[in-house]
Amino acid sequence: MCNAPEKKILILGAALPDVSEAGLRALCRIWEATLIPRLAPEQLRHLRRFAPEGAALSARASRLLARLLLLRGLQILDGASRPDIRLDRDALGRPLLPGWRVGFSHSGQAAFCALRRRRDGAHEWKKGKPEPAYESYPGSGRETDLGLDAEALGNPPPAARAFAGGAGPSITAREALRRWTIKEAALKALGTGLTLDPALIHSGLDGRRTGLLRIQGQNLRWRVLACPGHWLCLAYGGAETPPAISLRWLHAARAI
Repeated sequence: MCNAPEKKILILGAALPDVSEAGLRALCRIWEATLIPRLAPEQLRHLRRFAPEGAALSARASRLLARLLLLRGLQILDGASRPDIRLDRDALGRPLLPGWRVGFSHSGQAAFCALRRRRDGAHEWKKGKPEPAYESYPGSGRETDLGLDAEALGNPPPAARAFAGGAGPSITAREALRRWTIKEAALKALGTGLTLDPALIHSGLDGRRTGLLRIQGQNLRWRVLACPGHWLCLAYGGAETPPAISLRWLHAARAI
């Protein structure tokens, strides 16, 4: 059994509301007003890069919703509201939250947030002590993070070059999407993004739901979770004992 708090990972997901563009714009204003006290300037600037109209509106809404899911997750795991929490971003755009490890993903139809308490000294930041942005696991040789990726089942498959030997055309679009979520979740966990060729990341046999990767001296575990209308994959540092992973699907209205 995984009883230690840092051995538990909570993932929350919620679909974007099916409303008109005007309705979604109004929701964005409400969501942003709720979030502003909890966001550092870099986070706020990131969200405001997405215009509140046209094609960018859904991207803006999904990113706001993911951060609301983060606040809801903190309430679930801590059992209380945390008005002192402020979400920041590092130089690579990864979320930073004192005492926690955070991952976001957006499928175009839904938003997702993964949350895990840091090991050893999760609350050191309260004592005014510096905290490393990312945590290294024994034997990994590198720092790790949570990597979360979601792809709606109706999304177009990735390009064939994302697979070793250009294997994309030899598999179905649905299977290509499943493998892509594994690759992108691993790239997020590594902190490299697409600067590392996705074709170098082995995504397992057809239909496989769990796996272990060794990339650039880093051990990573990945797990594909059952999720309405999506492939959803979580990648995380290859600790000896796999964590307990819980996925909860919420209505967007319950994220506030």
